[in-house]
Amino acid sequence: MEYKRFTNEERQKAKNTDMIAFLENYMGFEFKKVGKYYQCRQHDSLMIYPDRQGFSWNSRNISGSDAIDFLRNIEGKSFREAMEIILYGSFNAEIQPVIVKPPNNQIILPEHAAQCNRLLDYLCQRRKISADVVNDFINEKMLYQDKKGNCVFVGFDENGTAKFGSIRGTLPDRKYRADCKNSDKRYAFKQIGTDTTRIYIFEAPIDLMSHCTITNMIYGRGTYKQQTRLSLCGISDTALKAFLEIHKEVKILNFRLDNDETGHSTVETYTEKYTALGYEVHAVFSTGKDINEDLQKMGG
Repeated sequence: MEYKRFTNEERQKAKNTDMIAFLENYMGFEFKKVGKYYQCRQHDSLMIYPDRQGFSWNSRNISGSDAIDFLRNIEGKSFREAMEIILYGSFNAEIQPVIVKPPNNQIILPEHAAQCNRLLDYLCQRRKISADVVNDFINEKMLYQDKKGNCVFVGFDENGTAKFGSIRGTLPDRKYRADCKNSDKRYAFKQIGTDTTRIYIFEAPIDLMSHCTITNMIYGRGTYKQQTRLSLCGISDTALKAFLEIHKEVKILNFRLDNDETGHSTVETYTEKYTALGYEVHAVFSTGKDINEDLQKMGG
């Protein structure tokens, strides 16, 4: 596989990213000015330097000079993944916040492959997601394999127009994740069921599909379609806020975020936030890292 080499101009552009705008859009964080610094409202030990590029997360004893360092040290991304997110993903702070897009700024989805063998092998064999669930999402045009062999998870707006795309690599020896260019995270990957009074909320599309599979395993084939699920495609609640604006009938939020420090702190923040807004909020964490790991342990 040929891997992209970033130009000096691209490297400099990524290093000069405004961290305040980046974290507001990518993570859903909010900041307040404290002296010369910027303090995160959700995590008060996270401070952004006066230059709006460097940061220190004191409780984790982690610091860095730019958004690249943040993605690598906090999110565990590779250098290439960090660059892809900053330059070509759903965020580009130098242009504008992700949630505001001009009408002609259309999402750029990768081309479809003629076959989807690598997608099926990755999702069904390695990730243990039910073939019935995978085929349902393919038939709904919400999932496909691109010409590079990646999985592409597509999110649509209320009019059925594709607005978001999340790419996940299928090679066993190299992780690759990115959002399609011009993706609008308000319309992240979701599955609308017959009951929209409660929703299940996940970090990644694969977690969402894993929950569908487990539901089928317990209650029978096709029963997952009774429930409604939303993938945040990260931990920002941008997609959740947009969904709730459209679906006023939602009463109950069921968080199923990753079983790690970030997942726990994010659920704590959102539980307080959405309870105050009048929602009934529940949270269940996996026994493993995430719900897909639980599914794999169940045997798929």
